Amino acid sequence: MIHIINNIRKVECIEAYHLQHSDIIADRGVFLNVYQQFEKISTIGLSSVEISDKIENNQRVFTTKLTMTRCEKLLPGSKKYCFKVTTVTGSEFLIGSADKPYPVIENSESFPSTPGGKSGATVTVTYTSTIPMLAILD
Repeated sequence: MIHIINNIRKVECIEAYHLQHSDIIADRGVFLNVYQQFEKISTIGLSSVEISDKIENNQRVFTTKLTMTRCEKLLPGSKKYCFKVTTVTGSEFLIGSADKPYPVIENSESFPSTPGGKSGATVTVTYTSTIPMLAILD
């Protein structure tokens, strides 16, 4: 099954270890107990999230893919990041958790041959885990 969440208006990130005191409520979402601010990531236009799931070794595994366009690559270095996305309706979701596996960041740049072509960096964040993208609870 694949779910697509379009119209992501804001993407933010935080180092994964800051989420260690957050509480995941099964089938509901996550209560964030974070003492550090999320860092806003500048994007061009709206971003999107695609969620798919499959059964592996009798366990449900989710793959969450966040795609955004930026002026420059997103280079985390050796830091492990988790991402908070906000839809145009104000709903907030968390991609990743304080524990492994962490989201993987992939960058690709396009240099079009035509003046009207789309240029910039496409950043794809892929998170494969038994934990899906979680709604952030108040």
